[in-house]
Amino acid sequence: MKFNIMFNFLFVPKRSFPYWFLSVICLWAYITLSTSSVSANPIMDVSYREMWDVKPTPIENQIKAKPTLNKESEPLRTVSMKRSFKDDNKQKQYNQEDVSYEIAPVYVRPSLEYQASPSRSWSDEVVVTAKRIPTFSSHSAENIKVITEKDIEKLPARNLGEVLKYVPGVDVLSTSEFGQASSVSINGSKSRQVLIMVDGIPFNTQLSGQANPTRIPIGHIKQIEVIKGASSSAWGSSIGGVINVITKDVGDSHIPEGQFTTSYGEFASTTNSLDLSGKVGELGYYLSGSFLKTDGPFSETDVEETKSFLKLAHPLADAAKLTASFGYSGANVRYGVTRSNRINSTPYISRYGQLVLDVDKPTFDFQAAYKYNDQDITTDIFNASTGALVSATVSHNFLQGVGLNGSMEINETDTFVLGGDFDWQTLKSNNFLTESKSIGTQAAYSNYTRSTDRWDVIPGIRYDRNEHFGEQFSPSFGVVYHFLNSSETLLRAKASQAFNAPPLLWIFNDDPTLFVGPSPDLDAESANVYELGLESDISSRVHMNLSLYRMDVKDAIGLVFQGGAFVQRNFRKFRRQGAELQLQYDITKDLSLVTSGAFNDVENRETGQMVRDQGVARQSYLLGMNYKNNKGYGVYLNGYYKRWSSSPSLQANDRKFILDAKLTKEWANVFRHMDMEVFFNIHNVTNSKYWSSINFPLPERHLEGGLTIKF
Repeated sequence: MKFNIMFNFLFVPKRSFPYWFLSVICLWAYITLSTSSVSANPIMDVSYREMWDVKPTPIENQIKAKPTLNKESEPLRTVSMKRSFKDDNKQKQYNQEDVSYEIAPVYVRPSLEYQASPSRSWSDEVVVTAKRIPTFSSHSAENIKVITEKDIEKLPARNLGEVLKYVPGVDVLSTSEFGQASSVSINGSKSRQVLIMVDGIPFNTQLSGQANPTRIPIGHIKQIEVIKGASSSAWGSSIGGVINVITKDVGDSHIPEGQFTTSYGEFASTTNSLDLSGKVGELGYYLSGSFLKTDGPFSETDVEETKSFLKLAHPLADAAKLTASFGYSGANVRYGVTRSNRINSTPYISRYGQLVLDVDKPTFDFQAAYKYNDQDITTDIFNASTGALVSATVSHNFLQGVGLNGSMEINETDTFVLGGDFDWQTLKSNNFLTESKSIGTQAAYSNYTRSTDRWDVIPGIRYDRNEHFGEQFSPSFGVVYHFLNSSETLLRAKASQAFNAPPLLWIFNDDPTLFVGPSPDLDAESANVYELGLESDISSRVHMNLSLYRMDVKDAIGLVFQGGAFVQRNFRKFRRQGAELQLQYDITKDLSLVTSGAFNDVENRETGQMVRDQGVARQSYLLGMNYKNNKGYGVYLNGYYKRWSSSPSLQANDRKFILDAKLTKEWANVFRHMDMEVFFNIHNVTNSKYWSSINFPLPERHLEGGLTIKF
């Protein structure tokens, strides 16, 4: 049976889209699907059949990415994702347990490392952000990238921002690394259009609308889920996408477990971190802390930061559990901009957490959570020559809210989710505002999943009420089609409406001395979004993921100079469109290669001109190599190439490949069940001069070494 696949991307202008790129991929996908062998059992490959030594016949129940409860003596809820097949000749049912999860309230954290099914050669991760319930990523219509704890261990990264720069389709603009501020773009979006969360707690502020990912440490991360594309039907204001950090689980052993990491690098850089987890009586705990100090690569680029996180979980009854978490990030950050006589000092403090009640029934779950995020943002500007204070700005953003979430299994194929978010934010600033400003948002959301042998049909809707920007309806409709002649091939599509509410500061900020004016009539941005994706195993060793998107944005917001001041105003229409291709090649069991390419085109439809933004890459490529043998030696190379959409005045020096490396050696049981790893990081291996803006160059090649002890 042959499948002819043709992507008619007529809305992409020939002058801007690399047609050869799409033509090659379409031809490749056509050949692969046309020549794929038809298996009698679409969820079993040869190795799986040999393992069970049975003759496969068509299954009666196709795989369902739905959790089934396993009630045991464990006080925490256990969710098992199972796959099954049936041998009609022997009349036996075989089950393979792919993954079990302990559900912390609101979000799910894996308690065991996920192993992909033998019928799939790529990792079919369990995600919770797309539908706000646990489901396999292959049964979600969104383009989702998952970065696990083990993926992070292979990277020379210090914080969330440095991890995200190696994610396909994600652009990270950093001022200098080493804890300096950075911004994130997904599929050509503005950084304020990307919602960044920790366990569902937003970090985006009403000061700028964006979040600084360097504030989030990596020591407490279990999994990062990146939704590339509009997610308003689940999360509200998020045209660009969602990045949700899932924190580690509490421990289940009365003997503490954890790890200690220390490192030293050039520019007098030191890093120390400690993780501990365990159980005292029925109370489970997880604790992490880290400290970073560096002089930085340039004059006046020193950073000193402290981060900590605590999670506690206690069962209340057989079907209920209470979880509390508390996080802290604080830093003194200084940066001397290279082409000015100014020094910026930007110390910050973030205090965040939540208290969650989880009630678990055999076919029904309910979570209620109180969350908060208290952030202080200070900007002091000094004259570099005299040291005199030029200006001092102290801003304070406080968020608190209540979240309700319930899910019900209607039957074996249908799942219904219903919930609500009720948030309040207050913004204070000594320079930007004469008095504090507040905003309240209320929202109700729902989604429904209908799964059959070949199809997943996923409608969703959300209603948001914003005190300043009115009401927003965000419907979505997604489908996933699983090709039965090839268990490793699926096609996904999604159409949705999305919105993005601008921050409070843009409405009220009025500072003639800085030529900044208020925009009291500003409207929220809205968009119609279309997404299409193809995911397939080209062979037993090569996996491909192709995604296309188009977004028509109405009332797009941009900065203009009018009436003697810079103000934000709505434009009639912007268009964002592009493509992303990922390839993974497993050369041997020890060696794998990963590569990707992405193209974004952002155009002002009023003027027909390309939209310039130094934080958005028009073209980007990633290349990674992972090698680890059975003797404990590891070599990990990760590189990226960006063609930024910077204005010519910023004198961008990009369009070159930046390569980072990490070398490791592990020893098991070096002392009383302790494992040790020594690592050596090489940043900017080729010592390239690189920047999106000449004011923020990439640091020169620098080295870092350290060790990790696990116990």
